[in-house]
Amino acid sequence: MSAESAIEVRDMAIVHRTFRAAYEESACLVEAEVTPSEERVTFLADHVELGLTLLHGHHHSEDEVLWPTLLARAPDEAAMIQRVADQHQEVAAAIERTEQALGAWRATSGAAEREVLAGSLRELNVVLQAHLDDEESLVVPLAARTLTQEEWNAVGEHSRGSIPKDKLFIAFGMLLEPLSDADRTYMLSEVPMPVKLLWKTLGVRSWRKYAIRLRDAP
Repeated sequence: MSAESAIEVRDMAIVHRTFRAAYEESACLVEAEVTPSEERVTFLADHVELGLTLLHGHHHSEDEVLWPTLLARAPDEAAMIQRVADQHQEVAAAIERTEQALGAWRATSGAAEREVLAGSLRELNVVLQAHLDDEESLVVPLAARTLTQEEWNAVGEHSRGSIPKDKLFIAFGMLLEPLSDADRTYMLSEVPMPVKLLWKTLGVRSWRKYAIRLRDAP
């Protein structure tokens, strides 16, 4: 596929914006809870868990769909593709450490556990930022030149399928909130019409209520 016929791939960087911000924000929210109620701990822990689940699903879609397709289409770039793909192992290890810290804080609400969790979220963020930089600067341009639009879209479809159904509005809110009007319109154009209508009629209100509860601690 020539540069002149490069496909549309901007959704990857758009999705990455959510991940680039999520874990530092979560660390700050956790640290702000010096003497949290049990309800607040549960709410925040569920939020952090969702952020980790979304990242895992995003990377799983790349492991299952993107890397094999890219390796088949661009064998001359195999070394680079494999290097970036292998970074998922480091990210996965950071996710696992964060999950363990999250479980401890959820169980105890303790100050020490809170600090370990905040630290693990920031460690995950550091590891992740470098990986996302490589994906956006190396992998995404290669995909734009070598994959078909259908092949590229299959990655996003696989990732969306991993979102917990009862968390769909929250996940959409996390994704759409930081976007410009143009990028928000573009991302909504990529989802089925029934989902788009549900978002506009119910999802926006649900997300706004959630976001207020998340950031305006009692």
